[in-house]
Amino acid sequence: MAKENKDNSIEGIYRVASKNFGFVKIDGDEEIYVSSKDSLDAMNDDRVSIKIISEKTSDKKNREGKVIKIIERASDIVVGYFKPSGGFGFVTPINKRIPFDIHIEKRYFGKAVKDSIVEVRLLQKKHKDDNPEGVIVSVLGHKDDPNAELTAIIKDFKVRDTFDEDTLREADEVAKPIEDNDLIGRKDLRDKTFITIDGEDTKDIDDAIYLEKADGDFKKLYVSIADVSHYVTEGSLLDIEAMKRGNSVYLLDRVIPMLPHVLSNGMCSLNEGEDRLTMTCEMTLDDKGNVVNHDIYESIIRSRKRMTYHEVQDIIDGSKTIDTPQNIKDMILDMISLSRVIRKKRYARGAVSFDLKETMIEVDENLKPLGVAEKVRIEAYELIEDFMVSANETVAEEYFFREVPFLYRVHEPSDEDKLETFITTLRSIGVPNNINPKKALTPQDLQKLLKSVEGEEYKQVVEKLALRSMSQARYSKNELGHFALAAKYYTHFTSPIRRYSDLQIHRIMHEIIDGRFDDRRYAHYDNILESVAYHISKTERTAIDLERDIEALKKTEYMVGHLGEEFEGRVSGMTSFGMFVELDNTIEGMVAYRDIKGDRYDFDEEKYKVVGAHTKKTFVIGQKVKVMLVKATPEIRAIDFELVEDD
Repeated sequence: MAKENKDNSIEGIYRVASKNFGFVKIDGDEEIYVSSKDSLDAMNDDRVSIKIISEKTSDKKNREGKVIKIIERASDIVVGYFKPSGGFGFVTPINKRIPFDIHIEKRYFGKAVKDSIVEVRLLQKKHKDDNPEGVIVSVLGHKDDPNAELTAIIKDFKVRDTFDEDTLREADEVAKPIEDNDLIGRKDLRDKTFITIDGEDTKDIDDAIYLEKADGDFKKLYVSIADVSHYVTEGSLLDIEAMKRGNSVYLLDRVIPMLPHVLSNGMCSLNEGEDRLTMTCEMTLDDKGNVVNHDIYESIIRSRKRMTYHEVQDIIDGSKTIDTPQNIKDMILDMISLSRVIRKKRYARGAVSFDLKETMIEVDENLKPLGVAEKVRIEAYELIEDFMVSANETVAEEYFFREVPFLYRVHEPSDEDKLETFITTLRSIGVPNNINPKKALTPQDLQKLLKSVEGEEYKQVVEKLALRSMSQARYSKNELGHFALAAKYYTHFTSPIRRYSDLQIHRIMHEIIDGRFDDRRYAHYDNILESVAYHISKTERTAIDLERDIEALKKTEYMVGHLGEEFEGRVSGMTSFGMFVELDNTIEGMVAYRDIKGDRYDFDEEKYKVVGAHTKKTFVIGQKVKVMLVKATPEIRAIDFELVEDD
């Protein structure tokens, strides 16, 4: 990725870590630290040229650099809040990692007024030390309009949220009813009682399942997946747009789909009572959950029943009130039995299961948050997860041994530095473990550790620390294994409506099944898959960051209405300037050490605890504390607590 020039400058990609610093990624995955004062107003993903100003030392993990030139902007559009000031104005970026305001001359105001949310196109700077200058190119709305603010955040993350007319027209043209020609070579499974299980509001249904008894104690599980590649052909406008998006994005009040609704909610969605083209992974499993035989083929199905997770959970729990045919109820009970066997087998081989809290936010029609709570996880979710993981593993193994270019979902073990930090932190907070930092961490090691903290006050914190110590899952053309699943072969096959990775491998599978995969197609996929994997890994990370940012915004907005109230929580993290406290509803805020009364408190990094200088009173990870909300600032997603002393 990096390029070294004759003047000893180095080229790389700048990544913002906070408004105070960032990193430039160069060859060999080395990251050069750059403070904001040395960034030359570089923004995320800009290609820059840097000079090294400090080499790595024993107490520093990174070399330090200074940006001397911005070679290419990743984007010259910035979203922010506009404020006029006499004959000029400023735009303050929504993204708080951009450490500068943008100067706007009056002739470039356009229709913007005070507190407008605007898009600004950056201009070339006239002088190196000046604020960047820009031209307002569009007004998205007023900062007090929740819809405008949400749109602005989406724009700020550079997520594509509209389709052009040509792409929509193409979608209408291909979303035509199934014809006899479409059934050639397909196995007809319409006589089987397929069901779908999704959330109440789900409209883009990718997967349907059916279970039947086979010989002896064997069971035959059918996982049928929407055949999106039949409609979205390689190189089409739909394909180009889907690739750019990489995935659908799920937000509080909307879905930004990878494909137009006529396909995602219509012709591709496995809607109840409608014939749909599918790709099926048919697996025969023994009573230990082993896949002893499988077949992967093109098919057509008709879903007999659209079910929600909570309806399925009611059947699992024995509720008599669910209006569902008895044969489907019986099948669901057989499914949960098989799901438990599969889960037990996966756990036995070392798969790691994180029991982290998820958040549920209730908003009104104006996007005002009405409530924030922990999302209750039910076993019906795990049923679908177990079946989809089984199908993904089966498909990955099949095509790995076919020795064809393919996309894999990979999750690599922690690197040495992260592992060492994790182990040091565990020891500092008194968590016993036998992990050897000199040896590669195994899934079994991590599983054993997480099991040992069951029931402990610091359980959630240890799980968070473990998760942060691990590498991020990503896509790769190379099969590198999936650490958390303890799986040697893994891919994403089951969600082609909302993930481009799945759509891409469906094409390869079709060509192999239909006998069209020759040396030319091998070379084609071998050539493109590395860049596809890199791009969709990046779009996935963007989607996750966008979802988290909006969640943080709504949590902070919710807390604005609770100023002065007291809450119970647990210490969830520590820094040099304050400790974080997480409430039972998953909301997290910070207690600044300077605001703790009665003593001066400092963070002991080696022992990972906060200690009073005179009283020696300590705070440790997982400790219960009572706090009062003193400030909530939605603009910067900040929640400030003060400690409340017990009476």
